Amino acid sequence: MRLLQRLQRIDKRVYDRVTRVGTPVLDGYTPKFVQSTDNMAPWVLVSATLAVTGGPRLRRTALRAIAAAGIANVAATGIKYLARRPRPDSSAVPEARFPYRSYLSSSFPSGHTAAATGYAGGIAADAPLPLSVLVSAMAGAVGFSRVHSGVHYPGDVLGGLAVGAGAALLARALIPPRPELVFGANTIPAGEAAVDPEGAGVTVVVNPRGGDTGVPTLTTADTTTRVARQLPRARIVPLSADDDLPEVMDKAARDCEVLAVAGGDGTVNAGAAAALAHDRPLLVLPDGTLNNFARTLGLTSVEIALRAFADRRLARVDVGEVDGNIFLNTASFGSYPRMVERRDRWAGRIGKWPAFALALWRDLREVRPTPALVDGRPAKVWWAFVGNCRYRTHARVPGLREVLDDGQLDVRVLCARSPFPRLRALADVLFGRAVSGGGYTERLTESLTLAIAEEPRLLAVDGEVMEGSPTVAFRKRPAALKVFVPLDKG
Repeated sequence: MRLLQRLQRIDKRVYDRVTRVGTPVLDGYTPKFVQSTDNMAPWVLVSATLAVTGGPRLRRTALRAIAAAGIANVAATGIKYLARRPRPDSSAVPEARFPYRSYLSSSFPSGHTAAATGYAGGIAADAPLPLSVLVSAMAGAVGFSRVHSGVHYPGDVLGGLAVGAGAALLARALIPPRPELVFGANTIPAGEAAVDPEGAGVTVVVNPRGGDTGVPTLTTADTTTRVARQLPRARIVPLSADDDLPEVMDKAARDCEVLAVAGGDGTVNAGAAAALAHDRPLLVLPDGTLNNFARTLGLTSVEIALRAFADRRLARVDVGEVDGNIFLNTASFGSYPRMVERRDRWAGRIGKWPAFALALWRDLREVRPTPALVDGRPAKVWWAFVGNCRYRTHARVPGLREVLDDGQLDVRVLCARSPFPRLRALADVLFGRAVSGGGYTERLTESLTLAIAEEPRLLAVDGEVMEGSPTVAFRKRPAALKVFVPLDKG
């Protein structure tokens, strides 16, 4: 008790000194600043600005920061009901400096400071340094103004700072910083290709159907023009809506020396299957809605891909196989195919991790786990993911591959556990091994077998959904595919 009384006296002395600081010229602006921070107004405004003007990384930063501010605000409100500390005597504070309204809640802790600190902590995790410094300065001004205006004791501000820091740590655990994306995975060198720089012997299959709309896009027409200009002797084969994609790819690969494909991951998958069947090197021209395999190779644009062909650098990469179909990126079963489709549809607007969480939540509400045998062991599977080579993990979300030649399958399975299977599945994904107890597992393996009795047995293979067999085997084909890669990765 004596220690508490001593701390309160120190708190009061510091409060008196802080409230005596300042000049009357600025006193009229203090209440405007104090009340402008009510209801987390500046933090909502900053997050909205980042969400509208920033890319996926800044949108994630904005979401994490506003989540931290909200958590801090709620926690501070709960502590206020327990602490019940009276507000300081503000009779000595100049009337012009005091806010336009009174705050009737408990003085401890400062909710405004808690929200400001939480927001600054959420921003500082991965935002550019100038933005972090600006937001931290704003948070510091909020804490100082709460004392300077006579609304809080310094101890209240310190309490709010501690609550905000804890909220920022929690928000960072739930929404981790987005890793830097460095494209250009490790591959096995395969020497130089003996190719004609003008494209003789090259067949380029171009898929002009844009995404899910089925409408040719301007970018595809531009790609065709650029390919024709740089490889004037190449044969360009545009696909039509009536074409059978595997059949066209097989014929093109049979009659060429180098097979090039312009399209998204589904088109590239079909091209890779034909290239493997006829032992042709594959040139990937990223021109689709999703270009995961191309980006993993370091081919982040059509120009870079054409430059890789001109440099003649070949490499060998692993290929996954499931139920007689190859996959370059991922194969999945359970509810994962539907969830990935939703995630990709929303990711451009709210960021990949928030989109993943929202899609997962929708999935957990709508679907039931699928009874299956995974490597002979019975399980009730919410969803499962099988990656061609190891994926870098980001908040349990498979992110980017750094190698394409490790001979491994990256297997991640989310199983149902009773009681409260949906809530436990969400906790398993958010917190991983810390709480999963086997509900969520990750492992590297060379093969995997899956047996599903119920129909339909849907598999998503490089983004294309197909019907699987009653027993499905996943395996690796190490260093099976020859591809063109850039000389300089990154």
